[in-house]
Amino acid sequence: MNLNQLRKEKEQIQKRIQSLQEKLTDLESKETEMENSEILKTVRSLKLKPSQLDELLVRLKRNPFTEIHNIPTWEPEEDEDQ
Repeated sequence: MNLNQLRKEKEQIQKRIQSLQEKLTDLESKETEMENSEILKTVRSLKLKPSQLDELLVRLKRNPFTEIHNIPTWEPEEDEDQ
């Protein structure tokens, strides 16, 4: 392998790495978006008024292990891909 071939291969690998980093960034963004969407669905399924939701979050933050009554049980949604 001569110097020109080495440089060419190096450049190709750098381009591939950049492309993969861009793809990873995009996937991470989509993952966050999907997580946020799932959180919103869960919160909406509780059917709480904003003040009730705020109170619930404050209580959970203070003592997450206290049993909380009158809140529907959360069940994760089925993946549509399955």
